[in-house]
Amino acid sequence: MADSDRRGFLKALAGLFTAALATAAGVPVVGALLTPLLKKQPKAEGFLHAGPLDSFETGVPKRVELVSTLVDGWARSVGVVGAAWVLRKPDGSVTALSSVCPHSACSIGLKSKEAYGCPCHDSSFKFDGEPQSGPSPRAMDPLEVQVKDGQVSVKWARFKIGVKERHEV
Repeated sequence: MADSDRRGFLKALAGLFTAALATAAGVPVVGALLTPLLKKQPKAEGFLHAGPLDSFETGVPKRVELVSTLVDGWARSVGVVGAAWVLRKPDGSVTALSSVCPHSACSIGLKSKEAYGCPCHDSSFKFDGEPQSGPSPRAMDPLEVQVKDGQVSVKWARFKIGVKERHEV
């Protein structure tokens, strides 16, 4: 074998070895960049405390912030995960609706003494969540409610926005 052939072979071998090392070193970097994008975000599980039953006046909706402890690997954080409109009905039952507008995810507030309203596009909803006017594709999203020992709890959920069918995300 000639010196030039041997030298070319060694150059190619060194190049392949260097490329393999660079690839191996890059795998953790690529993994670190892609993991947050591919990983499901932590979400609140179970029922979250909304307040004592006595704090909800019959027939008057009350906006409550739902607080949860989220665990993501070793990180633990406590914070507001969402808000709901809780309504105590005259028959004693309690309902809750997500404060997230099904049209564009704006925060729904009270529009009047008889309706909720979205300030982003002027949709309005009855207290049962049914739409009255505006471009919202569906009614407000209902949330599960539990009343136990005089305390109201709500199970927080997020739903896909801008679509007619209700799909939890």
